[in-house]
Amino acid sequence: MFFEPLNLDGRKRSAAHHATRLSKLHGRLAKKLDQVDHAADRVEHAAAVLVEATRQSATHETMAPSAVFVHLGASQTLGL
Repeated sequence: MFFEPLNLDGRKRSAAHHATRLSKLHGRLAKKLDQVDHAADRVEHAAAVLVEATRQSATHETMAPSAVFVHLGASQTLGL
């Protein structure tokens, strides 16, 4: 939007300036909300993939022993 250079009425110029600024801010907000929606979609997709992978590994898991015994020598550590 262009402003009239010889317009001495400050109220009209101020209203036009505020309307232009509001329009620009609205556009920036809409763009940012689209970016947030896109990121949320990616997170939901990743969560769905993780849930599916967890379900598949749970169904393909072999029966593990209920207790595992680790024998360490005097100079060995668990590496924790």
